[in-house]
Amino acid sequence: MNPLPRVVLAAHARPREGGLGLNFAHMLAGLEGAFEVETFSPTSMPGVSDHTVAIPAWIGAAFRWPGVRRLRALHANLIETAFDRHVARALPPCAVFQGLTGHCEHSLARAKALGAGTLLDVVTVHDDEGNLRVAREMAAFGVRFRPDRTQGARRRREYAAADRIRVMSHHARETFLQRGFDPERVVVVSPPIETEQFPAATFRHDRFRVTFIGRLEVGKAFHHVVEAFRAARLPDSELVLWGGSGSREVARYLREHVTPHPAIHVRPVPIRDAGLDEVFGKSHVIVHPSVADGFGYVVAEAMASGVPVIVSTTTGGRDWVIDGHNGFIVPVGDRDALRERLAWCHRHSARLPELGRAARATAVSRSLARFREDYLPLIRSLIRPA
Repeated sequence: MNPLPRVVLAAHARPREGGLGLNFAHMLAGLEGAFEVETFSPTSMPGVSDHTVAIPAWIGAAFRWPGVRRLRALHANLIETAFDRHVARALPPCAVFQGLTGHCEHSLARAKALGAGTLLDVVTVHDDEGNLRVAREMAAFGVRFRPDRTQGARRRREYAAADRIRVMSHHARETFLQRGFDPERVVVVSPPIETEQFPAATFRHDRFRVTFIGRLEVGKAFHHVVEAFRAARLPDSELVLWGGSGSREVARYLREHVTPHPAIHVRPVPIRDAGLDEVFGKSHVIVHPSVADGFGYVVAEAMASGVPVIVSTTTGGRDWVIDGHNGFIVPVGDRDALRERLAWCHRHSARLPELGRAARATAVSRSLARFREDYLPLIRSLIRPA
């Protein structure tokens, strides 16, 4: 019997920790049984041939000093580059190498030198598009945007080097095609969702609850939810923001516009620590209004819980949303449209379970088996003839 072709996955991510880790876990599950899998990551991986990549101790030590701790972009760049160079030095011969964007410039080059097909896994929109949209939003918020030019240049070199680019949504793909990329190089593989992990929403919470989940930062557009909710003036309602503030400007906004409002609550607690029942089960509608998002796992998780979603036109998760059937799509940054949808959901709250059932049915259809139907042919297409 011929051995299975070897696929090497490399990502500075721990499986199931955060969005990157969840994506990494999906890749492992998608490849299981179809290929020999070898991984490079910060942690040991049971069941596969794994390489645990330790980051040089001096990087961690240097960034414990006061003042230096604030240089988060530099810290991330040093970690990602150290990881990438380690993978490039240790990379074995393989049929296909898959690296995570921002983590694999040197290892992509090494894989190509070894004769492997190469796949760049991009979980965001094109970096230039993301920066452009976030810069506009921050300017409107009154904050200057400072892009990480080192990371951006590295990502663009990765975009150019890879044989194929995997993105998570048609919106993300479009941001590449608008910049002249060959359509055959940029392939959509939407993530799966494990619906059995998510309890069904009950819609029995005493108050009509609008929920936002994510970091409270300008690019996530949480403030549009706040302003739309305040303008809607919905009786017996509340807005819960599950996330923490990462900047002084956002903290000031919260003090001035959120803290005085008795129906808006900030919960800076990881949602799995709070409990999925508390976060999803008590929600009537979940809003994901991001200005530039490759997908947005919270959209899938809300739908798996049977909660209708309101998403922006620039969120990749809109691929799963049929407007008016399992949720709603509103123009990015349009607070009036968002306010109107919140008011509709409040006024027609008896219809939300119906929309929620449709949302859950959509999530159920996005199984691991369906993911493999898209992902495995992409990997096979990269294997070069012997």
